[in-house]
Amino acid sequence: MALIEKRVGTHGNVTYRARIRIKGHPPEIATFQRKGDAQKWVQSTEAAIRENRHFNRAETRRRTLVELIDRYEVDVLPHKTASTQKGQARQLRWWKDRLGDYALAKVTPALIVDALDTLKIAPPSKNRFLAVLSHTFTYAVKVRG
Repeated sequence: MALIEKRVGTHGNVTYRARIRIKGHPPEIATFQRKGDAQKWVQSTEAAIRENRHFNRAETRRRTLVELIDRYEVDVLPHKTASTQKGQARQLRWWKDRLGDYALAKVTPALIVDALDTLKIAPPSKNRFLAVLSHTFTYAVKVRG
């Protein structure tokens, strides 16, 4: 459920605060200068939440790729076979070295492709590096709530 509230400041400036509350999700709040912008944000954010595509932007700005990979190594990697663990641990270390300091919100497809281009290995091996990173992000999406 969404609510758009008109707010008038002390100097007469008008802003619109949009709130979205959906059961099972934390409330989302944003402020806009125009009501139309608030309505667009409400529509797109509600749809993203219902389709499980919504990310807490503040959280993705605070968390780094290293933190995500560390959690993945603790929660997911031990459940894989020993040989898979060894290879994926090496691949995850490489991702940490290359992009680990980036906030999750800053890890873009272009950044990933640029990092992969520095690898001097066969394309199928690059796909394995990409697959483990992809699974790490998939894991993050599933456990974020």
